[in-house]
Amino acid sequence: MTERLLPAISACLDWASEADPPPALEERDLALLLSVHRDTGAHEPGDWTVDDVHDVAAHLRDRDTLPDSLRDSWLAWCDHLVSSGGLRSAESPRRLRAAIERIGLTPGSARPPGHDPVDDAASPLLARLGFLEGTEPAPVLPYVPESRAELDARALACPPLHRAARLSAWVAPRRLLRPGTDHDELGAEETAQAARDLDRTPAEVRFLFSVARSAALVRTTYLHVLPGPAATAWAEDRPGAAADAWADALTTMVALPGAAPFLLLAELFLSGRAHTPAELVGACGPGALPSSEEPEQHVLRALEALADLGAVEGVGTGRYRSTGLGDHCAARHLRDSGVRVPVVPPLDGLDAKGLLDLLDRVRPVDVEVLLDRWLADRPPKEAARDLVDAGLPTFDDDPEAFVLAVAADPSAESVMARVGACPLRNTAVRAR
Repeated sequence: MTERLLPAISACLDWASEADPPPALEERDLALLLSVHRDTGAHEPGDWTVDDVHDVAAHLRDRDTLPDSLRDSWLAWCDHLVSSGGLRSAESPRRLRAAIERIGLTPGSARPPGHDPVDDAASPLLARLGFLEGTEPAPVLPYVPESRAELDARALACPPLHRAARLSAWVAPRRLLRPGTDHDELGAEETAQAARDLDRTPAEVRFLFSVARSAALVRTTYLHVLPGPAATAWAEDRPGAAADAWADALTTMVALPGAAPFLLLAELFLSGRAHTPAELVGACGPGALPSSEEPEQHVLRALEALADLGAVEGVGTGRYRSTGLGDHCAARHLRDSGVRVPVVPPLDGLDAKGLLDLLDRVRPVDVEVLLDRWLADRPPKEAARDLVDAGLPTFDDDPEAFVLAVAADPSAESVMARVGACPLRNTAVRAR
């Protein structure tokens, strides 16, 4: 058992000792469940979804025997996460508990045939990251994140997130959820009242409640709505709180079925390039795109939805690239999945040779940003001459004309316009 699991088990046992009535809970069962959960790829003991329940159960059924108390212990673990606010996913507590109650736990019973459709849909991304058998991970290039203040400002300008925040402020703590369903939503009367007070339709209120849950502006128990951790962070003006809430709710706000929106965003982020919809079709594996629509058309629809939310932007003619907010979302979710996503180091003290070496190792979209930052910290003429001395080839092999031109306009655009056979030019073009 790893040190990461011990505090989680201890916290659950402490909770059980104070619960009234005390739940049926065996420590050995809990250790088994969390160990299998970890071995199936989970990075946090409290990060559970219905899919995780099915994955863990499938591995448990491979054992010769299972303790009779296992399901009760599993339900107690779920109750602990829900009551303590330790459920890390946006999964509905009701759906999660119902899945644990119903899942088959008979040793030796067969696993469902076929591949996991989620893995099939994400297969190009999984192959790129080296998560598929027989694949080697491609290097994840370092990226330049926007400042938290810039990210928060962009997130706050997103209408669905702003409206979801207003709804979360409207919902009184411990308001009852709609009964008789596995889905988390407000009751009919509360939904109608919220629609009147917030000048929205009931359908919009239901959608915004799902956005608020995904953003962690609210959290739910089996019966009630409570303020979520993002609401507290947002109210305290913690830097990055709005951007994190936006990133967590993005796929909900897109309101398109399937994994395509995130897969497209991940491809734009990892490549650091602008792509056409046709070029992005290959980022979606089997089942990620609906058979009822032409693949390129669905990709375009997803990109337009992402653009409306500020995750991507159109550049040139029919091409799209990730924005700073889109980068933040992709990096956040990839890190949550255990992927190391490096950040470009500070440019402080970096000479021209070091800069050119760095620009050869970053995403195309970040080349001009870094060059602009480097130029801004130096006397223009001196900076231009240092670039020439470091080996930057100049147009028409005229270094003096290059120095004079860049000194008059010390910008990345000016540099790129006056370099000759240089990888930087091609790199920057791929970003556009």
